[in-house]
Amino acid sequence: MNPAAERVLRQASQQGAEEAEVYLSRGTEFTVKVYQREIESLVSAESRGLGLRTLREHRVGFAYTSDVDDAALDALVDEALANGRYNHPDEANVLPQTQPFEPLPGLFSPALGRVDPQRKIDFALEMERRAISLDPRVRRVSEAVYSDGSGEVEIYNSRGLEASYQRSVAYGVLETIAEQDSEMQSGFAFTHGRDMDALELDSVVREAVENAAGLLGAVRVPTAKVPVVLHPHAAAMILGILSSSFSGDAVLKGRSLLAGRMGQPVASKLVTITDDARLPDGLASRPFDGEGVPAQRNELIQAGVLRSYLHNTYTANRSGERSTASAVRSYKSVPEVGVTNLVLTPGDTGRDELIARVDNGLHVSQLHGLNTVNPVSGEFSLGITGHWIEKGRLTRPVRELTVAGNVIDLLKRIVGVGNDLRFIFAGGFVGSPTVLIEELPVGGT
Repeated sequence: MNPAAERVLRQASQQGAEEAEVYLSRGTEFTVKVYQREIESLVSAESRGLGLRTLREHRVGFAYTSDVDDAALDALVDEALANGRYNHPDEANVLPQTQPFEPLPGLFSPALGRVDPQRKIDFALEMERRAISLDPRVRRVSEAVYSDGSGEVEIYNSRGLEASYQRSVAYGVLETIAEQDSEMQSGFAFTHGRDMDALELDSVVREAVENAAGLLGAVRVPTAKVPVVLHPHAAAMILGILSSSFSGDAVLKGRSLLAGRMGQPVASKLVTITDDARLPDGLASRPFDGEGVPAQRNELIQAGVLRSYLHNTYTANRSGERSTASAVRSYKSVPEVGVTNLVLTPGDTGRDELIARVDNGLHVSQLHGLNTVNPVSGEFSLGITGHWIEKGRLTRPVRELTVAGNVIDLLKRIVGVGNDLRFIFAGGFVGSPTVLIEELPVGGT
């Protein structure tokens, strides 16, 4: 056992804690953003800390520190126990039963720690350089970011839990600006992996440039109700909006649009949504959650029917359910409920096949105004960018369009799910393939 954790657990027990839990984390972060061939911002940091949760008479006490000398650890115990005196007792406040967990190989790449920082800076600079040289219409880049991080998590508690794992992530983000006459359009692309060598420089540049340049010459179209095809990134953003509604905590507080819908159809039969903490390529994958509960694959919506909410130990006890190993936290916080790798299960239809099914409709590549979506009612009104579809083919780019509706209604209108799963960060690590929606009201001229 980590000596600091051993000392803290011993001291907490001696001072009256009935149960205690120590969460330790340490890690590194490197993020560089470049603009016009120069570094705009750079963060290179290391962090470490220890959080202590105590339970006495079902009252939770919590405190944290980044100092692990003996005096600081002893003060931490005093503070956590003192804080617990002011909290209300709740019989749902217990530590989880200790269970064995299966290791999850491949989460950590030691090679990432050996990469020279200059090489990381050069990656961001090269994204920008290639983007503005690939197509003359792309004259500048609004965002070129390289970022990575690695770290280790350890959890120990008075029930005998001793668990740890290491994880590393790396990603590049590129957003380009294409210009023609007085028109400007943006294009986004994202590449990710466990270390820098997994990133696809050529692909991310080509995609960002093509996405921006391909929207030039956009025209307005009349308001209409038409079939809509969502690019995987656009569909993932919609899925990200839904992520908080799966939270058992949000359900208990009446802040979820899925509250009271368990066992009911909330989407098309083509829709199956999972939160899979053991997904091999998932950047949020882990062998156990923020309380040490073994990670698992949770099927939230199965063939359109809501089957599960996400729970940590507390919300599970309050709801009469079992934990879904969905506790998320840092050393500075008590466990909350959150998603890991949220995925709309792909179908077996290619993107081009889905588009070919549309005689007259819209392909959406970008959504704008996602922060205006009501997470409780699911109502939305979003700006959209994309291409018109005519006789099964993408034709002219379109602009100044809006789409309004309800997230649940949108999910129920899905009539096609592609096989081209893509991931982005959107309220978690969220993945979706191309999605075909039967019909939506699209506002234009």
